[in-house]
Amino acid sequence: MSTATRSVAPRAHVLVAVKELHAAKTRLSGVFDTDDRTGLVLSMLRDTLAVVSDVATVVGVTVVTPDPAVARLARSVGAHVYADPAPVSTEDRPDEAGTEHGLNAALSAAAEHVRSNERGVDVVALQADLPSLRGGEFGEALAAARTGGRSVVVDHHGTGTAALFSCDPEIPLDPRFGPGSAKRHLESGARPLDGHWPGLRTDVDTADDLDAAQALGVGPATRAALDALEHTAPSRCGNE
Repeated sequence: MSTATRSVAPRAHVLVAVKELHAAKTRLSGVFDTDDRTGLVLSMLRDTLAVVSDVATVVGVTVVTPDPAVARLARSVGAHVYADPAPVSTEDRPDEAGTEHGLNAALSAAAEHVRSNERGVDVVALQADLPSLRGGEFGEALAAARTGGRSVVVDHHGTGTAALFSCDPEIPLDPRFGPGSAKRHLESGARPLDGHWPGLRTDVDTADDLDAAQALGVGPATRAALDALEHTAPSRCGNE
């Protein structure tokens, strides 16, 4: 990393991608109906944005989304919004892989936009559904990523990506989110970051993930949403 890159204190801009709400968290459909899932997604996003926005060296947060309700929430908490440049409708989307391709293209475009406006900034692509995230965890992971290049925090399953970092302005973010993204990010040259960051690693896609997050302790917006739904106990989803 060049000396010029670190001529000022390190700064980071966090990108959080959220697909259309009607398509979000379908693996929770056996537990929550569509409206409940929508409320939970927005609550987890609110908690995630609140945590990363309070990290000292984070100078900006941008939500990448084609969904107007997500955009409204993002703006209400002071985040920027980058509209998906090519949102894919349900009718035009042949499978989930097409959705992920569009999401990655949107994240890449957003990262380029941020770097064109904020010289030398580190860029982070972070999952939107991290209700147990703690600021200290994210700060530690960011500090580890700043030893150089492009790096990744693998999720608690060992297969997905909780966060992707590019801490060199000459190295593209190159996001490869989707099923099995951890392997794709590692194969593309990202280095794995080691650290005890359970909240950062616990993104919520399934009922078991939600149990794990609740066991760690969730943020206030997520807790309020679950309380309102009377789904508060970790045993709610019941492992068989």
